[in-house]
Amino acid sequence: MNKTLALSSLAAGLLFGAPSFAQSVGNCPTAGSAANSEPAWVLFDLGSSVLKPEAKPTIQKAAATAKARQAVKVCIVGQTDKLGDKNYNAKLAMARSQAVAAELVRDGYPGKNVIIASNPEAFGNMSLGSNDAQEKDRRVTIIFR
Repeated sequence: MNKTLALSSLAAGLLFGAPSFAQSVGNCPTAGSAANSEPAWVLFDLGSSVLKPEAKPTIQKAAATAKARQAVKVCIVGQTDKLGDKNYNAKLAMARSQAVAAELVRDGYPGKNVIIASNPEAFGNMSLGSNDAQEKDRRVTIIFR
């Protein structure tokens, strides 16, 4: 296999790979709960699942909050804007969830209590014109349960 193909395969595996620790993939309810106040948001650049440096304090605070509240579960929900291919966006939303979940575990929250999910293109087929690429749609939401 040539080097370019090998690097492409490695990059695809990192972006779209399976969870690397004991979190589960599932659905996260979005309604409030006793353990939940305001969810935390982690924003991403267009087409990226790489955590920005300013995201790390948000995730550290989320890990500390989850531990302090003795949250039974933490739901990590990845989302994308409407630009691009729907299949790519679904994989990108999940990769964003995995990136945040991995950082949450590195910050001391147990991976077995993490549920990752995705909600790509949250507005479905509705066209919002120039608002299709809003930064707030390129996010992961951290919800405490």
